[in-house]
Amino acid sequence: MRANLKASDKIAPGEIMDARRELMSLHKNGEQGWLSILDNKKHVKEIKDAVKQFAKYKHLLVIGIGGSDLGARAALYALRTSGKKTQIHFAGSTTDPDEINAVFEQIPWKQTAINVISKSGGTLETMSVFFAAKERLEKAVGVKKAAKAIICTTDPESGALLDFARRKGYAALPVPQNIGGRFSVLTSVGLFPLAIAGVNIDKVLASAKKLRDEWVKFGGTSHMIDQFAAHHAAHSAKGRNIHVLFSYAAALEQIGKWYRQIWAESLGKSPVIGPTPVAALGPTDQHSQLQLYQDGPDDKVYTFLTVSMFSSKLKVSQDIAKLEKLAYAKNQSFADLMRAAAQGTAQALAEQNKPVGILNLKKIDESAIGEIFTFFEIAVAMTGLLMHVNPFNQPGVEDSKQRVQEILSK
Repeated sequence: MRANLKASDKIAPGEIMDARRELMSLHKNGEQGWLSILDNKKHVKEIKDAVKQFAKYKHLLVIGIGGSDLGARAALYALRTSGKKTQIHFAGSTTDPDEINAVFEQIPWKQTAINVISKSGGTLETMSVFFAAKERLEKAVGVKKAAKAIICTTDPESGALLDFARRKGYAALPVPQNIGGRFSVLTSVGLFPLAIAGVNIDKVLASAKKLRDEWVKFGGTSHMIDQFAAHHAAHSAKGRNIHVLFSYAAALEQIGKWYRQIWAESLGKSPVIGPTPVAALGPTDQHSQLQLYQDGPDDKVYTFLTVSMFSSKLKVSQDIAKLEKLAYAKNQSFADLMRAAAQGTAQALAEQNKPVGILNLKKIDESAIGEIFTFFEIAVAMTGLLMHVNPFNQPGVEDSKQRVQEILSK
């Protein structure tokens, strides 16, 4: 990372250590459980048992919003696995009737199961879409068969959805009570859709645990996650309140949307320094945003998410040499074009004294997915603690939900 900060503006090592201790304390006392859940073999067994139970269905409609939707959607998009076993469809992230109907129309209901995800069962978008989907399913296969094709991912002890599932005889998977939605991707919330689609969740969890253990056992303050958090907290304090994640692989586009939620909901608590996350895709957004980044106001921090190895060996045709100005690209691999675009853009910004960092993945696979999710979960928690905000609540979202309810009730 190019820090572009005076020594006096950087986060002191003592502050990083304090934040580390606070975060680890929250996990040890059970208040936060998204790091310890990685070791819960019982939870993984419940997920795998549910996969066996529902594996006969060729299609699965996943209904959720926010943290109940974005993680699985991002991982499946990155790994390009949906359809290798059970094909996954997503709904519940909007109440746009045309969008919902478009999803419903492409689903073969007689071959489809439904996974509705809501910790409380009180999420309007999710539950309204669920009941609409349930009606379609019941019409196609009958009420009794539909009941066997529905699985609810919800609170294990109480809540409207759990009560409804018990009354109807639906299968259920637990959402750990000490894990918030945006930190739930490596629980049943994200892992069940991944596993039933054919993703090796053992590999996802193994890489997640490896990175977590490296961070936990690290004795100093120079671990890459801590430095990433300190880098962003320090620049936010200096007025750089726009945090850009520039992904240089089309498969990572949905990862950017997952990052955008966890960053915004976790850190948007202060009217003074609450950062605004931006998900950009390279090289696409070099042609739509880079002019602003290069010559615009110095109010942003840039992170480039790059990939060393692409699976395709596709090359540029040598015929491009017929265009004299592009002759340098002949016989170059498209992977080289991607890497050069990322490197050149990062260098151009850094030379303008813009704060730039690079996170590089060897390749996009299950291990990389586990690393990405774990990296940003720890990083956002650390950033929040360094900024002295609570990264685990979301009071602004709850206020919005209440206002929607009041409007509809009238």
